[in-house]
This record gives sequence, structure tokens and C-alpha cells, in this order.
Amino acid sequence: MRLRFALLALTIYGAAATGRKNRKKKIGITLNSGSTTAGNAMTGFMRGFQQQMVEIDGEERPSLEAVSYISSVSAGSFVNAIYHFQNSTTADVLFDVAGPTDPSEITEEVLSTIPQGSIFPVFTVTNPAMVFFGQALEVAIPAAAHPLPFYYHFQFLNPFNIEADLPLASAQIRDDVKSTPIITTSMIGPAELYPSHIDSVINRAVFAAHNQSLDMLEMVDEDETEFSDIIEEIIAVAGESFATNVRRTDLDVLRLLAEAEGFQINLPAYGTNTEFTIPLSGDVATFDFDGDTIGPFDFQGPYTATYDELSAGSPFTLQKLVGMSGDLLGLLPNLRSFIPVAAIRTIPLSLPIPTVDGNSRNVAFTDGGISDTTGLAALLKMKPDNVIVCFSGSVLQVRLQLGPEVVSTISFQVFNTFGNIFGLTNDVSPDNLFSGRTLLHFFNLYSNNENQIVKLVKTFESLRDAGEPLVTTLEGLEVIDNEFWGIKGGWTVDVTIIHMFGVPQKFVDELPDDIAPAPDGRERIEFDHFTNPLYASVPNVAPVPLGTPLDFFGNTVQALGFELPVEPARMAHILTSWVIKRAWNGLVGIDGEVKFGGFQELFEEEEEEEEE
Repeated sequence: MRLRFALLALTIYGAAATGRKNRKKKIGITLNSGSTTAGNAMTGFMRGFQQQMVEIDGEERPSLEAVSYISSVSAGSFVNAIYHFQNSTTADVLFDVAGPTDPSEITEEVLSTIPQGSIFPVFTVTNPAMVFFGQALEVAIPAAAHPLPFYYHFQFLNPFNIEADLPLASAQIRDDVKSTPIITTSMIGPAELYPSHIDSVINRAVFAAHNQSLDMLEMVDEDETEFSDIIEEIIAVAGESFATNVRRTDLDVLRLLAEAEGFQINLPAYGTNTEFTIPLSGDVATFDFDGDTIGPFDFQGPYTATYDELSAGSPFTLQKLVGMSGDLLGLLPNLRSFIPVAAIRTIPLSLPIPTVDGNSRNVAFTDGGISDTTGLAALLKMKPDNVIVCFSGSVLQVRLQLGPEVVSTISFQVFNTFGNIFGLTNDVSPDNLFSGRTLLHFFNLYSNNENQIVKLVKTFESLRDAGEPLVTTLEGLEVIDNEFWGIKGGWTVDVTIIHMFGVPQKFVDELPDDIAPAPDGRERIEFDHFTNPLYASVPNVAPVPLGTPLDFFGNTVQALGFELPVEPARMAHILTSWVIKRAWNGLVGIDGEVKFGGFQELFEEEEEEEEE
């Protein structure tokens, strides 16, 4: 009896000493900017993850519940806010989980029906933006306030019973949601200087000087054959101007230039339901604006608002944060002409920000898209184990300007979409507001002793040629220091990229013949897009033109230019969710090699040894 007890004790002790437990990975998803076009696609990606199940604590649950953070910019923030803070429904309803995902299930009826109760209708002509812009003005003008937060509330939040002016600390995340939302915006200087400062000053001098400082910057290595071949391929379709502007970003030089120019640049900021942070690190930043009479002020980052500052009566509201993340009025001066009262056009979205002297300054904020296009930057502040970058930008304007043969080139897409995060820039017009994206250098280009842009281009080309969606993981990316985003390097992260450009051939092959048929004499797909005119912009669906007459409950209203036509929007919903399903167990390239291990593998909990 004693021997049996001793053996049992030894067995238990050995199991405790060498036992294993499951460790939940810290996974983050990003939702990119790009107006309603991007918001529509981001909703489709979220739908795909909600449809796919994983094991969490021994129970089969939607994979979205295994996500720790969802980080968004601009239109992606509409989806992010609705998903987290709508408290009278479920994620299955919001994302129409029961609806079709396989292309073989698509019918004309499916494409013409937007599921009610889901997020999808808010981006389409069934929810005309002009009506709600008018309502926003009715509130904003008497209150002498910026109309965009009111507009976004009417258009996106109010349909889901998310109350107006909800303090961030009071915003309750729904029970079936396990992630934290992160919403990016941009700080652009004293509120007194809006809008002239953003229209003509912010970012121009600093980034023009950066691009002119050739003796201070290391150019792309000419002796690196594979990389040079990629650059030459882009030059062949995009022109010589591309070559003359290819540079490596130098964050140290940019910091010196920012200081020399009085920090007349956008500074990134982000908010969650528990914090609002301006992450700039380093020495005190002195904002000194030549030619004005308001005087300089000193800002010491990083700054994070306290819980009390986010509570009842606080200017830090969910409605304002969403407005600051997608401030199209700040980016596009011509849109301000829709505001009938001139004085309202000059009111910024602003918050009181502490200064070094112990006082505070009313500081203007605008669209997060001038700081980041993907949401990746703020997510890296949380040090995740795995990042899933969902990218489906608004590319119609680019296609019209450069032609489909240019933007259908994988190397062009990869360099222009992801080059900045590896310190590569090709800003043909550096003297503009959007040059602020040059600050997005986070990873060593040669992580794992391999050029990551070359790797990404070759992987995506192989997947595209195999008819598969463009999904792959760049493993072990080495994170570098970035003071502008307050990121301390010296660690690694796996980054999975979903690049949603065009329609994969394997999706098309499963479509019924009567869906999106080709015009006479054309192939069904050319340059990775449908040739059928109605579906030609899928998955980056083009809005109806400004001023288009729309029917809204029997009344004719004029389109604001943001509403998406129903049929292509619905096609994009199904396509983007199909991408997640298609890539769930992995993807193989044209060469027969595995190019992506699969989302299922990514979401699996890791085993680790327990200590004695």
C-alpha cells in the first residue's frame, strides 16, 4: 500500500514538474482607413472571423473571441465602435453569420438584399449620408460645434442604439466581445490655427526637407539584385518618377527636422474605452508656429488621460473619438463647403492637452489616416504576439489616374501599401499633408536576414498566380525604436497580412455563370477585377457619385458621395469573408509550396511548460 502511494506521489510530482499548460496568444487585428469603401470590406473580414470557430478554454467559440485587440483608423473605426459598444444584439447578427459565404451560393436575390440588423447597411445607399449630414448640421450650427461627430453618430452609431456624447469610461463592451478597441487619430497643433494650418502648413516643410536631405539618407542598395528588379518592374509601369523618390526613412533625421521646424507635423494619438494617449516619447517637443501670434507651447510626451478625465462630463467621448479618427472635413477642404455657416467650417475637433508649464492647451485633432493607414502602429504599443493586418483600401482614384495595369502589379501594390513600415518611402509629392505616413517605420527590412518586401512580393505573386487570396505571415519581424509612436524596439512579432486587391480566380471559378457576366468580347476577370461594369470596383467598392438622386423612404435625396451601391457592396461582403474561410487551413502557391500556414494554426493556443 505504501509502495503504491509512493509511486502515485512520484507520478503526480513528475507531472507537476514537467506538466504543460495552454497559453493564450495575444492576437491583434487591424482595420484600415479608406472611407466607406474600406469600412464595407473591414466588416466582411470581421464576418469571416466570426464565422470560423476555435477552441477557447475547451469550448468551440468564434475566433473573434480569441482576439485581444482590434485597432482601427478612420472608416475602420466605425466597424470597431459598433462591434464593441452595441449592447442589444450579438456579433452573429451584426455580421450576418448565417448568410452565404461560398460564391456558389450567390444569386441575384442575395446580392440585392442587405441583411437588416447587421452593420452592412450603414455603408450603402439604403442609409443615405446626405440625410444624416443635414441632421448633424441642425445640431452643430446652434451649438457652434464641429458637425462630424454628430454626423457619424446619426449615420453609424445611432442605428445601433449607441448613445450620443458617451464618455469613453462609460462605454460598455458587449458580453460576447473579448477584445479591446483601439482607435487612432492625429494631433495637428493649436486649435486657434485651424483650418489654415492643416490646409497649408502641417507636414509640408518637415517631409519635404526629409526627402531633400539625400546626403543624410541611405538610398536603396543598387547591388541587391532581387530588390533592384522589383524597383525596375515598378518603374516600368509607374514611370521614372518612382525611381527618383525611393528612399529609406531615417527616423533620427525626421526627429531633428521636426524639432527644427517647431514640430509642425501630425503627431499620432489613440484612444480605447480606458485611455487616451499621445505616445510621443523623447525630449520636450516645442510647438513653435512661425508667423502666428499665439506663441509656442511645450509638450512632454507620452501623455495618457486619467480615468477621471474620461468619465462623466469629459470631452473625451466615443462620438468625438470616432469623429477624430475619420475627420474628412479636416482632410478635404472642399467638403467644408457643404456647411452653410462659414464660422462652423473653422471649428476644429479639439481636446485640452496638458503642457509642460502645468497648464493645458486646446489642441486640434483630425483623421487618423494622416498618421497611419492600417491601425498597425497603435496596436504595436500593446506588444501582441501576432498581428493580422486586414487591408482593403480605396483604390479607384489610383486606378483611374495610373491605369489598371499599374496597380495590378503586385510589386507596386506591396511597395506603396507596406513599404513605409519597413522604412521605405516613395512619396512623389512630399510637400503634402499625407507625408505624415513616413513616420510608420517599425520593422527592420532585413528581419531574419531576408528582405521582407522581396519576400512579400514573391509570395503574393505566387498566390495570385495560383488563383488564391493574398494572405501570408511575415514571421519574427524585428521591431525598432520609433519615438513618434512611443514604441521601444528589441522584440519580434509575427505579422499576417491580408491584402485584398482584386478578385481571386478561385472565387470567380465558383460563381454561377449568371453572376457578374463579362461584356461581349471580354474575359470575366481582367487585371484581377470583374469586367462587368456593376462589379468592376469589387472588393474596393466605389461610392455612387456626389449628387446622385437616391430614394429614402419614398423621398428623393442627393448622395453625399459616400454611399455604396448595394450589389457590389454585398459581393464584397461575401468575398472578404470567403477569404478568411479559404485561408483558414492554409494556402499553397503556384509552385506547390505552402505560402500561408492558415488562420486556424495562428489562433491555436500555445503549449508551454509549467514551472515546478
